[in-house]
Amino acid sequence: MTGKTISEVLAAVGVIASLVFVGAEVRQNTVAIQGTTRNELAAGAREMLMTIASSPELASVWRRWLAGEDLSADEGMAAFSLVLSYMRNLENVYLQVEAGSVDESALIGYGFAASSGVVYSPLFDSWWARQRDGFHPGFVSEFEARVLHAR
Repeated sequence: MTGKTISEVLAAVGVIASLVFVGAEVRQNTVAIQGTTRNELAAGAREMLMTIASSPELASVWRRWLAGEDLSADEGMAAFSLVLSYMRNLENVYLQVEAGSVDESALIGYGFAASSGVVYSPLFDSWWARQRDGFHPGFVSEFEARVLHAR
């Protein structure tokens, strides 16, 4: 082998090693982003649950809204805010899956499968009919196909 051939082989090996290193770094970064995103999804769900759990008044409103009971105007506003917050969390899970930040399994624990209590409220369909246009169109389609039509 000539010196030129050895240099070319070493350069090729260097390029391959660099590409392997970059690939490993990208993979490690992807795993870190997915972990951070899942943690944020859990934090959002936990925050809402703790808000309800730490307030007997909100817990009562939530329970009564889920049961389809009559609510006062103030209770209705609290229920509206809780359901909107809940649905924004679901929409966020969907958008994170679509962006590739987390895999589709997030829709089970934090997303569509977790929404069953909310969508079975006798009040949900009228709430959704009034609010659905304010959500991401892809989320609306997926949510309606995978959750509402599956009830």
